[in-house]
Amino acid sequence: MDIFGICVLAVTGCIIALNLKGTVPQYALAAALVSGTLILISVCTPIPHIIEEINRLASLSGVKEEYAKILFKAIGICFISQISADICRDAGESALAGKTELAGKIMIIVLALPLMEEILETAKLLLGG
Repeated sequence: MDIFGICVLAVTGCIIALNLKGTVPQYALAAALVSGTLILISVCTPIPHIIEEINRLASLSGVKEEYAKILFKAIGICFISQISADICRDAGESALAGKTELAGKIMIIVLALPLMEEILETAKLLLGG
């Protein structure tokens, strides 16, 4: 599906959800979730190609494979936490959405700690320490 189709699906889902919100709120949330799920499924199709291309670029640049893995994991954490937070916001739980985003940020920091350590060690060696 191209961006036009995705936008049409999003706006249609939004209109349906807004119309149902006053009469049947649980169906409004369901309409928003179904629309979001369909959009998510449609944009996930190029992911294998993207991963393949990032791997190719990483190998061409001589970057260690573990760095590419950290990048993939960080991107995954970003997407999962953002989508989860958006679903929480759609359900009216903005505090829970904020905590979900915070958890994602903390997990990325934890994931990046070994990389940060290696960068600092390299800097120390370059500075003669």
